[in-house]
Parts: sequence; structure tokens; C-alpha cells
Amino acid sequence: MKTINSLSGGKTSSYLAVHYPADYNIFSLVRIDDLKCKPKDDKLVQMVSDKLGIDFIATAESDKTLKVMFDLEQVLGKEIVWVTGKSFEQVNKEKTGGKGLPNQQWRFCTTEMKLRPIFDWWFKNINQKVKMGIGFRYDEKERAERFSVSFKGIVGKRKTRNKWEEIEWREGYFPLIDNKITHYPIYKWASKSNIDFPEDSNCVGCFHKQVQQLRKNWDDEPLKMQWFADQEKKHTWKKEMNFKQIKKVGKQLDFIYGGGSGCQGGFCTD
Repeated sequence: MKTINSLSGGKTSSYLAVHYPADYNIFSLVRIDDLKCKPKDDKLVQMVSDKLGIDFIATAESDKTLKVMFDLEQVLGKEIVWVTGKSFEQVNKEKTGGKGLPNQQWRFCTTEMKLRPIFDWWFKNINQKVKMGIGFRYDEKERAERFSVSFKGIVGKRKTRNKWEEIEWREGYFPLIDNKITHYPIYKWASKSNIDFPEDSNCVGCFHKQVQQLRKNWDDEPLKMQWFADQEKKHTWKKEMNFKQIKKVGKQLDFIYGGGSGCQGGFCTD
């Protein structure tokens, strides 16, 4: 059975890739179409465009994540496959009619912008069940219980309509849980890796993130957090407060930034 490591650009999944090699390492990038959020480094933009095979504009993730993936590829000495789906704006319009952002009721973001691009790549290039390594740590082992092994994707055409099918395409592999690897040893490894990891990985405005992390992201990624605030129209993305209110929250001095888990849907990792 072929193996795939799912990478996010954060410390944990990078640790996974280095210490538990797989046949393929895959990174799924969430894109946005707002030129105001375009990376300042034109060379980086071109490198990402070349990787994706499309004209890249910007991402809802930290620009540091892009650099991490290139640096990690050098550490691994092996190609990292980049994939991407429709842009965040396109997915939002299709799923909500442009009314708001993903939230606890509209939990489509991971499926459409992280998982579907990887499934589509798998269907085109492998199309047989794989063993997928996921960077769930021992201190967040409950996430593995929600890991999904099947996915509903387009597998062909039926006359003029797409043919959809639910396929059991992978089984989960959680070596960090199996080997009781927690946040601290990963943090120590990352500090010696010579890779400049972002303090927070995946979409900077993800509704799964704690308010304190999002408050910090307003400092680190103001243009992207403003993009999230601009998208938040009729429906708030987080029931406690909206993005503009989070910007005004006082910072908690003892909060451990970048230490929490990512998407509880069982896919994104930090």
C-alpha cells in the first residue's frame, strides 16, 4: 500500500514528514483572490505559481507557510506535491451564496479547500487505497477518532453531469500518537531545524482557533485578518464575537500561541 504524508506547513506535520517518511508528501494550499493580500516577494509568488501550475495571487494562510514548504522540501531531499482547489471566494459563493464564512453550521472549508484537492490528485495519480500519515499529536489524540476514511468525489461523467461516488480511499496512520509525541519535543525539534515556521498554521482566520490566537493573528497578519472581517457579512463565523471585535480583545500574556490543534474535522494539522 502506498503512503502519503499530509502536510500543513506547521511544525507538527513537518516533524511527521522528517521522522516518518512516506512515498508522497502533499500540501494543499488555501487560496484567496484578493490582490491586497498578495505576498510582497514576487519570486515567491512565481515559485508558488510554478508549483500549482496556475497564476497564484494570495493565500488565507501565512506567507511563511509557503516558504516553509520550500525549505522543508530541501530538508527532506524529496519533492513535496502542491495541490489546490477553488479559491476561498469561489467556495464561499457556492456554499453560502456570499452570505458569510465557514462556521459551526457551514463546515465546508476543510472538505472543499484542503481535502478535495488531495482526493482529486489521488484519484488521478494513484487511485488505489493508501495509508495516510496525519500529524495528530499524542496530546490531541482524540482527533484521530474523527478521521474519515471515505470521500465523495467526482469519478467521471454521466452524459452532461458529473458522476459522484463515495470512495474508501485511505486509512489513517498516526505515528505521533503511537509514539506518544507531544507538543514540546516537536517545539524543540523545530527550534533547531533552521526552518522559520509561522507561529500559527493553516488559515489565519479559521473558526476553530481560539480567540487569543486570532487576536495575535491580527498583529501578525493584519491584511488577511481584514480579508476575513470583510467576508463576514450577514452571518458571524464564530458565535462569541466577530472579527472586528476580536481585534479589540486584550492579549492574554500566558497564552501559548501556536500550540493548539487545528481543524476538528480531522484533517488540518498544525
